[in-house]
Amino acid sequence: MGRFSIILVVGFTIVAGSMKMNLTRLGRDANQISNDRYEEAAARQSTNSAINLCLYELNQDFTWRDGFSQQSLGCGQFDATITDNSSDSTLGLDELRITINGSYGFGNAFADVEIRKSAFSEFAYFTNNEPPIYFISGDTMRGPIHTNGQFHIWGDPVFYGYVSMHANNYYGWGDPEFKAGVNFGCDEITLPLDLSILIGRAESGGVSFDNETHIEFLNDGTFNWATTRPETTWAGHSVVSIVQTPISGNTTIEGTNGVIATKNGEDISVKGTVNGQVTVLSDGDILIEDDILYHEDPLTNPTADDMLGLISRNDIILLDNAANQNNCTIHATLMALNESFYVENYSGGSPRGVLTILGGLVQDERGPVGTFGYSGIRSGYQKNYVYDQRFMTKAPPFYPVFSRNTITSWYE
Repeated sequence: MGRFSIILVVGFTIVAGSMKMNLTRLGRDANQISNDRYEEAAARQSTNSAINLCLYELNQDFTWRDGFSQQSLGCGQFDATITDNSSDSTLGLDELRITINGSYGFGNAFADVEIRKSAFSEFAYFTNNEPPIYFISGDTMRGPIHTNGQFHIWGDPVFYGYVSMHANNYYGWGDPEFKAGVNFGCDEITLPLDLSILIGRAESGGVSFDNETHIEFLNDGTFNWATTRPETTWAGHSVVSIVQTPISGNTTIEGTNGVIATKNGEDISVKGTVNGQVTVLSDGDILIEDDILYHEDPLTNPTADDMLGLISRNDIILLDNAANQNNCTIHATLMALNESFYVENYSGGSPRGVLTILGGLVQDERGPVGTFGYSGIRSGYQKNYVYDQRFMTKAPPFYPVFSRNTITSWYE
């Protein structure tokens, strides 16, 4: 019995000693793990702070490429590299990649952030000036909208996107719904007037026309075009006559950089189904002859990548013709730089149904699309403007940008 007791005591002593050693080891390991986790968290925090510092520099100057090398931040440090299209062709001309490697003690963290200059295609609706044309009951607006003037509202229109306005309040009567908030009294945003980059792209790698041109996009990824060119008749060294001879052709979108333009103040007429990514620039007006649709509808197909930008130096006009009398649908982001988007003969005839724009609308001054009374639409169209959410992170080829930068991806 005594021997057994001694063995039992010795066993308990060994077990107790082993448990104490294990607890000591666990405590030490836990402390080490805690330190490691702290250093990892601090490294991540240092990396995030470094990203914000780079974003600040790029907001001040989008051409900044210096980055940082072994930059101290608190007790940590980081390296930052800025990459653009000149060294990585997968990036667009207005896109940058910020690569950060941060450390704190033995902790390390990595981040890769891509940004781009904000394109005007981000707006569902934008005006430089707002004449007394009203948003009315039954109107719905989706996506971010902005005016450098003052909105006019009558009744109960619904705004599903963020609304910003340079004026301190809207003018009118009713109970509009602002479902995503407002920012009244904000700074103005200047429309671009220099289109030299787009013109240069059309002349080098795109398609450029000297005279008025008709464009019909086809479902197979091509477009038909019809224009004129001067034919000169000579008699000796003297010019007898100059006649504009019609010419036409078919071009594959993928065979170009996606930019189609006219020069010399000439107009472009557009219709059809777009299969590809295109920006159309008119040095005069853009005339919409019929529906303009995407080959794949982004509202029903989340992988759809068809995209169209329509830019006019003057007006974008929805023509009053047979094709446009019973509803009209436009899949595009539209920009009328010096004038307006409007409906031809908007105040005449019977109502023409619903005007649906899937994309966005930017114009110097808001143009009319119809007339209304207490009973509803009297002439022209009821508006149904649907924002294309893809334009928050993507834009048609070489679309004009403004001063704000947009984060398109963030990977850690």
